[in-house]
Amino acid sequence: MRIGFQVLSLKPGSVGGQEVFVRRLLSQLTAQLGSDRLVLFARPQFVVHPDLDSLLRDRRVEVIAEDPEPHYGPGYSDWILRQLDDVALDVVCFPLSFFYPRPLPMPVVLHVPDIQHEYFPQYFSDEQLAWRRERIAPSVALADAVVTYSDFSARCLRERMFVPADALHVIPSGGFTTPEIASLRTDWDPAHARSTRVLPDAPFVLYPAGDWPHKNHETLLQAFALLVRAGRPEHLVLTGMISQRRTELMALVERLGIAERVHLLGCVRRRDLVGLYSSAAALAFPSRFEGFGQPLVEAMQMGCPVVASRAAGVMETAGNAAAFAEDDPVAWAERLIEVLANEALQEELVRRGARRAAEFDWDHCARRHMQVLRSTASRAAIGVGVPASALPGIRGA
Repeated sequence: MRIGFQVLSLKPGSVGGQEVFVRRLLSQLTAQLGSDRLVLFARPQFVVHPDLDSLLRDRRVEVIAEDPEPHYGPGYSDWILRQLDDVALDVVCFPLSFFYPRPLPMPVVLHVPDIQHEYFPQYFSDEQLAWRRERIAPSVALADAVVTYSDFSARCLRERMFVPADALHVIPSGGFTTPEIASLRTDWDPAHARSTRVLPDAPFVLYPAGDWPHKNHETLLQAFALLVRAGRPEHLVLTGMISQRRTELMALVERLGIAERVHLLGCVRRRDLVGLYSSAAALAFPSRFEGFGQPLVEAMQMGCPVVASRAAGVMETAGNAAAFAEDDPVAWAERLIEVLANEALQEELVRRGARRAAEFDWDHCARRHMQVLRSTASRAAIGVGVPASALPGIRGA
């Protein structure tokens, strides 16, 4: 069987955690391939990454590295079809919530981490909302199988996009892979991290998240200002993709009078992220909407106590291994102080976190993905859900 994995639409550095997930999944798939073959369609800059070294050396893997941007325009659909047809695929996986053109002449497995735009449209510009609605729902309607990462996301897909249960597969992600942890811990140099201002010379709370509106940095910053006023010594370290909201967030930091205690680092190297998890007094995760919440698992793997929001996807992933806070600055400040001031509670959260993180296994994740790909390839491409034209407000495929 020939399995396609199409990530041409993934521009490195543009989609945050999903990019990390795709690379980690690909790095684990070769152990599950058996006699099957994998054809990876990706941008050249995506392929050149240490995570994919073993994948690229595998003789069962063919990489078609192309830059799709020169082909954008009226001929783009034909170009994509030629790319796929030339390698005679039995099934193709699209891990980024949509595929194009639609329909395709082979069975499609589509990953949809979440459909946040259906529940919080206010977090998107009109242009972003139109882009998502024109692509995601029609793709879901024409996919042969849909993979998502939590029961919460599966409920959302059934509720808003009418995906039947037998076509919907919940496959939780993992955190760091075992080889990642071993190598990155070895590479971590706290002294160098302090000299380059990655690691503060003080205890700190960590929040690794892009600055998208649903990540709810504002509530955390207001809560942290209350911690400072209460005399707590901690700093706040923020990592992740930074967009045009940086100016807005830094203005809030200045108004709150906490600029000397907040470190906005942007994207950091993975070894630095591992070190930050290992060194942090706690992880704060105030996100209002998550399909999974990968930093929760990563923090628990690294022995970092977790304080998290009560968003449904967050609570599902964290299980009983987090201290949960209501979506309010005062509630967040109180919960953080409770954890930071209580060593016994920290130790209990770390113990629970280690047990919970062990439930998210990359070997199981890769094995389940291969099962879905193989079963989908064995069926005719019959489509999932309802026709895109029948969905209210959605343009037909």
